[in-house]
Amino acid sequence: MVQAQFRAFCPFEIGDELRDTSGKVHTITDIACVHYVRAGKVEFRFELDRSGQYAPIDIQDAPPEVRVRLVQVQSGPRRE
Repeated sequence: MVQAQFRAFCPFEIGDELRDTSGKVHTITDIACVHYVRAGKVEFRFELDRSGQYAPIDIQDAPPEVRVRLVQVQSGPRRE
């Protein structure tokens, strides 16, 4: 077996809130990191609102229509 290492930076944290295009606010409840060894690629997948489903949120280097899909909500009181 070959050892693989990677360094990655996630722009979000658990508990961060995001607003979708309809204006609904979602909370990041879990973050998964997928490392593709052969491709040398690292992806983050996010669970929103304890949905049990993980999906990427691609904001950097995305076309403008994708970049505006989720906009980070300004800091304020957190929902618990």
